Amino acid sequence: MRGKRIALLTGVLLLLAGAVWCLWFPVKTPDMGSQVLTAKKAGKVIKNLVPASEELLEGLTFAGEEIPEDAESGTFYLPVNMDETDWETGIFESADGKTEVWLLDNPLADEKQEAVRSGKTYRLLAVRDGSWQQYFVVFSGLPIVSLTTDSGEEIRYDEIYGTMRFYAANTKEDWVTESVMSAHIRGGSSRLNPKKSYKMTLYKKNQTGSGALRKNKQSFLGMRKDDEWLLYAMYSEDSKMRDKLSQDIWNESGALGIESNGFYGYHMEYIEIFQNGEYRGIYGLMEPVDYKQLGLTRENGRDPEEYLYKQKDPGVFELKGNHSTEDEAHREVLNTYLAYLDAEDAVFAEKMPELIDVDNALDVWLYLQAVIGMDNIQRNVFYPAVWVNDRYQIRFLPWDMDYTWGNVHDFDAGNRTRFSEEILTMRIAWKLGDRLVQLDVDHAREKVSARWKELRQSVCSDTWIREHIDAYAHQVLDSGAFFRDEALWVDSGHSEDVEGLKELACARMAFLDEQMKDPLTYLDLEDYEE
Repeated sequence: MRGKRIALLTGVLLLLAGAVWCLWFPVKTPDMGSQVLTAKKAGKVIKNLVPASEELLEGLTFAGEEIPEDAESGTFYLPVNMDETDWETGIFESADGKTEVWLLDNPLADEKQEAVRSGKTYRLLAVRDGSWQQYFVVFSGLPIVSLTTDSGEEIRYDEIYGTMRFYAANTKEDWVTESVMSAHIRGGSSRLNPKKSYKMTLYKKNQTGSGALRKNKQSFLGMRKDDEWLLYAMYSEDSKMRDKLSQDIWNESGALGIESNGFYGYHMEYIEIFQNGEYRGIYGLMEPVDYKQLGLTRENGRDPEEYLYKQKDPGVFELKGNHSTEDEAHREVLNTYLAYLDAEDAVFAEKMPELIDVDNALDVWLYLQAVIGMDNIQRNVFYPAVWVNDRYQIRFLPWDMDYTWGNVHDFDAGNRTRFSEEILTMRIAWKLGDRLVQLDVDHAREKVSARWKELRQSVCSDTWIREHIDAYAHQVLDSGAFFRDEALWVDSGHSEDVEGLKELACARMAFLDEQMKDPLTYLDLEDYEE
């Protein structure tokens, strides 16, 4: 018995001693600094080795996840939280577990945020079976999406299947989302650009093992939970900020003025993309405008079917969504609208308010004046036809806002864009809004003047605009993504003039302060024509 008591007491003492030891000498999680080789040690490591004749690293992991690689350059990319000064804890390891990996440069010796912004390249040494090979790692401040097609072919115009991996930048716990996906090239004139935009649909395999695929709804970066996502290339816009600035102004103004089960706007967040082991630059991960986003009733729903039209070009409209049939009955509401739009003044003034949401239309008109939306005059506007109070009502939602804030088309330029000084003091002639103001439908002039004063106290104030542009610049520039995109897509056009964008945006607001005192006189101003 006495022996048992001694053994128990000894065990307790050892346990207490271990606890004290851990308090005084806590176990450290390995970090990148622990795998750094000095030049002298690296020389000793490879002294008796030969350069590898084939790839040694078939994959590189960090914090338990395999990270994307630009295979041609042998550069791996790790997204990190650029808002924190401390480096992420973890080490790089080979995916196969058979290859030794060392760092030849120490990230922990550098100021993290400067290393991220400059896109500093750190050397990696891989060693296996008497061979060595050098690789590189770059730290990005943006989330990353890596797309790998099953066939290894480029994403094309028709659907192609593969795998998507989303890498979060702000955490290294549950920081990777993987999904089966299909994707295809999307966009109108943007399809002509070398840097393509895509639509991506997420799937998961049937749990029964039948091989069938089911939709896989995911939420990224605080946006909607869904299986359909757009990957927007931002090729034509040199600052990579105009589209997001315009979207966010609409989201916090016109989109909020519409009562709906859905949302009459769309969100976009910055990411970087890899496709089949090739770095593709900075993109926008974006919500689509569709029946789900707008909360519209589909065919065979409880309420009458609602419609979503999109103006693609002057006189060209597309019916969106899936329909068992598509005939003139589906376009009746749109055709009625177009007839009223071109009708005599008396008919327009009487009939148009019965068909449209006038306040929404005036919000769109004001919005296009503010952001100088030249590409939305006769295209890039959605027309949801909603069943309200036993009748159809047409609403309006602007879309695709890269040609804003002074940028106009130039089909001779590499990115088909040029900056126009003249347009900064011109009018955007959106016909519906012009006629509402001209004929003072539903007191349109008074509403426009009052609404502009409200907007100048909120999303169109100089303070709001400057703060948001600074926030976008932080993501685009300080992440290092802008400079990588600039090196890759040399014809895209890239401008770091953040202050210039802020000044021209605020100057446009000041210009409209005077113009909106008398909206009718504003209609006499010269309008922009391509």
